[in-house]
Parts: sequence; C-alpha cells; structure tokens
Amino acid sequence: MNFSSEKRYALALSFLFFPLMLFAQQNLREGYVITLQGDTLQGVIDYRTADMNTKRCVFKQDGTDEFKTYLPGEIDGYRFINNGIYYISKEIKKDEYNKEMVFAEYVLRGSMNLYQVGANEMVLENEDGDQASYSLEDTRNASGKKELRQKLYGVLNMLNKSQKAQNMLFEMDKNRDNAKRAVKAYVSDACPDGFCEEYEYKSKKTPTEDKVFHPWIKLGLKYTQYKFWNNETLSGLSPQISAGGDIHVNRLLKGLMVNVGVAFEMAKASQDINKLAEDYEDLKKVGGKPLNVDFKQLDIMVGPGYQFKTGSFNTRIKAGVIYRCISRDFKYINGHYRYWGKDKINVGEINEDLRFDTQIGFYGGIGIEYPLKKFSIICDLDYIYDYNEWTKCYDHEKTVVKQNGICLSAGIKF
Repeated sequence: MNFSSEKRYALALSFLFFPLMLFAQQNLREGYVITLQGDTLQGVIDYRTADMNTKRCVFKQDGTDEFKTYLPGEIDGYRFINNGIYYISKEIKKDEYNKEMVFAEYVLRGSMNLYQVGANEMVLENEDGDQASYSLEDTRNASGKKELRQKLYGVLNMLNKSQKAQNMLFEMDKNRDNAKRAVKAYVSDACPDGFCEEYEYKSKKTPTEDKVFHPWIKLGLKYTQYKFWNNETLSGLSPQISAGGDIHVNRLLKGLMVNVGVAFEMAKASQDINKLAEDYEDLKKVGGKPLNVDFKQLDIMVGPGYQFKTGSFNTRIKAGVIYRCISRDFKYINGHYRYWGKDKINVGEINEDLRFDTQIGFYGGIGIEYPLKKFSIICDLDYIYDYNEWTKCYDHEKTVVKQNGICLSAGIKF
C-alpha cells in the first residue's frame, strides 16, 4: 500500500470536505400543508433551519413516495403537528418600496399580529396591515440607547398606544419572548373592552433542530510498531488522550456521521540489544544499549463513520485520514571498529538526533456506544497505518518508515 505524497494529500482533502454533505440531510417531522384552496394534506415535512424554513417547504404526502418542494405563495401555509410551529405565506415589507413573499412563522394573531421571519427578524402588523420589523441580533448588539432607539423606531411608533409595551420592548431582554410580552401588553392597553382577538400559536414543546454535533473525550492505550530503512523494527506501548466530536448526518442517511478529533501521545519505542547483536555479536562485549525513539505526537483525524443499533448498545464503525505532527528524538548506534591487540572488534556508540516531521496516515476502527440519560459511554478499537518518508537520523536523505498501531480507548460522548 504505497501512496505518493500527492495522492495521500488529495485523499486527505477529500475527507476534509466530507462534512459539507451535512447540508444534504433530511430531518422529517409529521405535519400538514394547507393549499391555496383551503385543503389540508397530511404527511411529513423536512424540518430544517429557521432560515431555510422561511424559503421553502419540502413535503411528502401520506401514500406517496416523492417529495415536493413548495415555495412561498404556492401554498397558504404549513404546520408541524407535534410541535405546533405554523408557517404562512406572507408578504413582508423589506423597505419603503419593496415586499418579499416568505413563509413567516405565525406567533400571535389579534389586533396586533406578530410574525418571526428566519432566526432573528420579528415583524409586527396592525389591523390596517401596516408592518414594522426589527432584528433581534441587531438590537442585542446596539452600542447604546440612541442606536437602539433608531433600530426600534418603526416598532415603537406602532406600539404608541401603550407606553408599557414600548418600555418592555426597549428595556427588557431582546428576544422572541419579550416581543410576545410587548404585543400582549399592547393588546391589553389598546383594547380594554376585550373585543380585540388574540391567539397564540403554541404547543407543549417548541421545536428545535436535532442535535448534530456530539463532542467526546477519550483516554486510551496504544501499541505501535515502527519499521525503518535498515529493516530494524521498534515497538512501544504508550497512553493517549483524544478529544473531538461526531457530526451526525441523519438527513443524508440514518446512522451516518463524520468523525473528527485530535489525539496526543508521548511514546517510546525500543529494540532489545540482543536482537541487534545477532549481526554484531561484539556489541554485547562492549556493553551496547537498546536502539530507541522518543516521540511527541499530535494527530488530527477526520473521516466518515456509521452507527447502528444493536440491542441496548450502538455499534460504531469508522475510517479516515490522519494528519500527524511528530517530534522525534532518535537514539541510534553508530558502529565502528577498534583494534584490541591483534583482534578487531565492533564498538557501538550511542548518538542522538532530534527531528520534526509532518505526515499523512490512515485509520479504521470499530466500537460501541452505551447511551445514558445525559451522555453516552464509548469504547473504540482503532487501527492506524502510515507509510511515509522521514529524514534519516544521521544525514539529510529521505527514507521510508512504516508505522502500524492499535489503540484501545474509552470515554464519554455528550
């Protein structure tokens, strides 16, 4: 398995771009579509981000196999059954002269309607159809009261019948709940006779997007074997600490995930002098020492994985590429001859050489995950392989070094 440097780095880049497939996911929820004729079609709706829900509705009707995408204005609206979020086709004022048709979330209906467009824009609409809007993010980032009043100018004018509502919107936390409280205060002050209708689209559970990123941290024990240019084989056992996360891409395929992580280890690999002495018997006589390498190694890992249910456990499989930064202190034996009387013997001297390399490797693994209430316990068995060029410890030439490793690790996934 000998890859050129160009092929290894190209393969690494392909794994790095794999998380972009996250955007192709589907997250299906039960719901229904209301047609322009007032008919209700039951089925499932792809629940995406708040911004994407504003732009389109991807719907599959019960009894059919195909999804259909509706744009704002093509249907009257759509709603999720279990969480109650209700989107309607609505023309929203963008500036003094332009309006845009969007799917606006219907929050409150009454003498003052309240809509939310995307994740940040709150829109108020009075009985005459006049609209005023503001951005939650912009108001939170306002540098002072003067700038805040400018950003809320149109909305404060629309709430001029209720000083309480104006103060509430201006002085309290800038979030969706505060906007609802301000509109309710306005309705209460503007309609004391109780003839102003108010209806809140709510439910027991407010919908949120399914959690995609699950961080984890693990401790492990790694056995590594190195084979060098002179056919010397070194091996060592070292602890490893790693952290990262699993990006679940259930929209694309249930159970599919992208595994990313960083691992650090300080390792020592050595070879017994008795093995070296098979060729250099005199090394025993002069007190030779083991050949060894001390490593400080940082691995950056990324690749696809898959998780499936097996009883009360989840089984995990994964594979990917490793980009490795490695500092190595190489202790080697430099043999030379010395005459002792008439006898010629081999004398081994211990030399040191410190080098820094970066390289590409590959990994594959299998593991289990045991879900608990707030986190999961994970245990993985990984195989690591690389075939790279190192600078030789005693000159400036390049040479091939093979590395094989097995790591057993366990930790917590949130």
